[in-house]
Amino acid sequence: MYTVETHHHCKDWRNGDLEDKLELIGSKNFKTRKSAKEYIESNLKGHKNVFRNYHKGNERSWCGYYTGETWVHENTGSKMAEYYQYTMFKTKVN
Repeated sequence: MYTVETHHHCKDWRNGDLEDKLELIGSKNFKTRKSAKEYIESNLKGHKNVFRNYHKGNERSWCGYYTGETWVHENTGSKMAEYYQYTMFKTKVN
């Protein structure tokens, strides 16, 4: 069984400072690796700035795309980018 988690890296205001956050916005289970990969690829279709890093076995695979929105993290001064990330990993079945 495989699980695909969807994460969103976006802007966040904390105590008046513009920062970033990475939040889990969804999780889905699949019976096969092939169906999980097809789900990820269907979500990546049509987007520019796509990144992919697939691994077989027990290693986590992650893919995603950048939206083009950027900002400066006010506490660190580093440039941040908004993106959606899909993480695929093997789960144990009881």
